[in-house]
Amino acid sequence: MTILSSTDLPAKPRVLIADDSRIVRASLIKHIEGMFDFREALDGEQAWETLLIDPSIRVVITDLTMPKLDGYGLLQRIRNSKISRIRSIPVVVVSGSDEREERDRAKAAGATDLITKGIGTAQLLSRLDILSKLVNTQHDFERSLESLARVNASDAALPVSSIDAVLQQANTMLETAFKNGKNFVILNVSVGFKHSNLEGAATVPPQSVIDAIGQVLQRTVRETDRVARTNEAEFTLITGSINFDSAHLFAERVCRAIAGANMVKDSPMALIASCGVGTLADHEGDRSVTAQFLLETARRRAAMGMAHAVTGVVGKDEEAALLNNTYRPPTANASSPENAAPATPDLATLLQWIKEGKREQVLPYIGTLSAELQPLVDLVLKKG
Repeated sequence: MTILSSTDLPAKPRVLIADDSRIVRASLIKHIEGMFDFREALDGEQAWETLLIDPSIRVVITDLTMPKLDGYGLLQRIRNSKISRIRSIPVVVVSGSDEREERDRAKAAGATDLITKGIGTAQLLSRLDILSKLVNTQHDFERSLESLARVNASDAALPVSSIDAVLQQANTMLETAFKNGKNFVILNVSVGFKHSNLEGAATVPPQSVIDAIGQVLQRTVRETDRVARTNEAEFTLITGSINFDSAHLFAERVCRAIAGANMVKDSPMALIASCGVGTLADHEGDRSVTAQFLLETARRRAAMGMAHAVTGVVGKDEEAALLNNTYRPPTANASSPENAAPATPDLATLLQWIKEGKREQVLPYIGTLSAELQPLVDLVLKKG
């Protein structure tokens, strides 16, 4: 197996076309030659081998039905690859039909874009141009966060934690919530890099972006909360003693802060942050609810949000709307933290603000704080 070196890189962006039909390959080549260099593969297995040896490939175009390894299998290998350049490469699926089931399956498998076999030259070239620049844009985004990484160099990146370790912490906090009659929330934040002109799934952001997001989350949560990185581009936050409105607003702020961190100027590239919510508030304190169930709920909702390119919270109502195809993104005024109706912070949050010297933030809720602390004051006076 001959592996190409950096000196072998072509002057034009290189596209790999995987299709067992010589006629389809010839048609696609006719569309793109002149603007793009290309390589051909007769099936998914050959395409995979080509990807391993040729680092110059910027985009993969693949059919879904091929011998040896079909398009779905090729997508699975690419998205599960341990080689980052392969794992993040844009993949265009060429379909002979417009059936929604087939397109949804391709999106779920990680297709970056989907086109039909009758696509015109101009449209195909435009979309390939976007995709070939995707890798460069990701690199630009990564470099734009280098200063942030240097500023926060003392903050260690969150390692990937096992689900078992996260559940162990969650079970302890859930039991405390049951004992004290408080709410309990698990948030699952999934992050992706998306181009507004592409139909398919979001790609995984660069590692430095993921690390920076993890650092932001660590500094955002309270000392009593827990945050862990549970997958390549996924974070899980566990919090107790917080009412539902406060949790929802916090999740919305987290998602908006992540999405707003996009520092690529004048580009349709954007970060997507979908925050799935699993909370006891949806189950009226049912003691049969487990931490694992709430975590699975949060992860399912976050994945659903990512599949629909939703930046924001996906809770019980949003999940139902997405399933029924009635979901509508919140308006700017409704979703903006500055314009949202303020939820009343819980006692732990207010005390944390006092500890941090945020007097101006506490003053509007001084009545709530007094009422919450009155039983403690009475107890102290009685003891005295």
